[in-house]
Amino acid sequence: MQYPISDGSPLVTLVTYNTLFGGRAEEGLGNDDSWKAAAPFLKSLNADMYALQECNFWELLGERRLEQARSALGMNTGFLAEANETTAGHRFHTAMFFNARWDIVAKGADRGRYHHVLGWATARLDHRPTPWSFRNLHLDPFSPGNRAREVEPLATLAAPGRLSVLLGDGNLPGIGHPEVDWSRLPKHLHRARVVRDEDGVLRTHQDAADVLEGAGFVDVAHQMDDHRPTGGFESWDIERRQDLVLLSPALAPAIVDYTVHDEPIRQGWSDHGAVSAVLDCRLLPEDRTAAA
Repeated sequence: MQYPISDGSPLVTLVTYNTLFGGRAEEGLGNDDSWKAAAPFLKSLNADMYALQECNFWELLGERRLEQARSALGMNTGFLAEANETTAGHRFHTAMFFNARWDIVAKGADRGRYHHVLGWATARLDHRPTPWSFRNLHLDPFSPGNRAREVEPLATLAAPGRLSVLLGDGNLPGIGHPEVDWSRLPKHLHRARVVRDEDGVLRTHQDAADVLEGAGFVDVAHQMDDHRPTGGFESWDIERRQDLVLLSPALAPAIVDYTVHDEPIRQGWSDHGAVSAVLDCRLLPEDRTAAA
């Protein structure tokens, strides 16, 4: 027999999006025009799970902005991971939202190891026996060494049989993509992004990506042969991949679609595009076994 699918679909859609100061002007303190415009667009992607970053001030008044976002996205459950305070006074919280297909087993946040925060959740999809592990990434934007340290504990999530999803703003281009042309990168950002090879050419600092690739994680964009940039669109910056969806080896065979949505960039709602990935549960080992 097949496991039940609550909405009649074997497909699961995941979306990650950096809101840019929670979709508000004045670094999160101003009007929310950007969020009000972005929310209907994000809802139109019909995701089963959303991972958002830079949810500044969403903890206020009993997480009122989190609950407003949950309602605007049509989700059943929302969870805010509160971030450390930066040297400029920001707290770049992250949020995850799940629809009715998910039974939340556990959730939490880790600030001790992370420059910002790592939000995590364990959830069962459509009453299946094997839970999925989610990690909402917003890795260190300044230190390649610390990014590698931040992802080291995530390697265990790629163990055989584990259904794990790492998604969010990785502040790195991911796994298996063509080298970025960093020649125009301002010097004050070199330490955060690049190293010089033996010929003096700037190359992407890949230590964190190497940890994840070595563990077995699969970059969905690479698997789908899509190398489009998702961030770095400011005039002084370098367009690059930055917003990631990585799957454990057990989940990777289920990927059937990947899209970079540039509406947030074109409309000025954020400096990041939204990224969606679609998985077909019929391609998961437990579904093939149940159907046999």
